[in-house]
Amino acid sequence: MRTVARIVVTMALCFAVAIATAQSAPAPAPVTNLQNVYAGGISYSIGATPAIAGTALYAHMVATTGTYAFTAIDALPNTAKPFTVSTNFGVGVGQKVATMGKMTLYMPTAAGISFNGSNTGWQWNGGVLASIHVKGNYYVMPSARFLRSSVSNGAGYQPILGILVAWGQ
Repeated sequence: MRTVARIVVTMALCFAVAIATAQSAPAPAPVTNLQNVYAGGISYSIGATPAIAGTALYAHMVATTGTYAFTAIDALPNTAKPFTVSTNFGVGVGQKVATMGKMTLYMPTAAGISFNGSNTGWQWNGGVLASIHVKGNYYVMPSARFLRSSVSNGAGYQPILGILVAWGQ
């Protein structure tokens, strides 16, 4: 239960910092929807051993309302010695739900395959992702997501907190 409380506190702090940064910015330029977004970064998952994992994302705008088709890849470690990884490939839709200053919030949902060695199955994930414009075409994207996989050895839903560095055009 302590781990869940730590995750909730970390998520709240990440979004509080993002909102404070967005509100303290002097008259930000209007946010425009990006056609393509390429992102990669690290994530934390209590279901992973070790708990640090990797995440990559590619998104392409399909509607000017802020709807994106995207591909997400999560590499969640299972064991440290020997080092094994569950890889999760998913495709889905992300929808812009709010804009606050320099920050835009999206809700992504994806489904796809999950594999670990010779064990292959399904996965689906969802959550919330914030896009914070830094400078030029660069963005920082904190996220709070969940992942459910048939290959996770009955671990159930795995919360994933992440931070991605993105480039968009």
